Amino acid sequence: MCVGERMTEIILDLGPVNSVDETAFAQAIERLAAWYEARDALSSKDRDAPDLMIKTVCDPTGTLRKSVIFQKQEWASAFMGFWERERAAG
Repeated sequence: MCVGERMTEIILDLGPVNSVDETAFAQAIERLAAWYEARDALSSKDRDAPDLMIKTVCDPTGTLRKSVIFQKQEWASAFMGFWERERAAG
């Protein structure tokens, strides 16, 4: 990474932790991993950041929320498609 270059983060707020269907979430993550692998992605040693990060954050009202953070919009969009399908199937 060059000095002064800033990495973009795409943060998807999935809502309060107690409202996130963990089974659908796990399935969406699995589908994203399979999609990414099928695309012949770069090996992890060639990337300077993780593909995604999962965080639980506390909002200003004290509610715990689940967020997924991506480095590329394409990955975030793919995950959202998988997430929406899994939630609808559940």
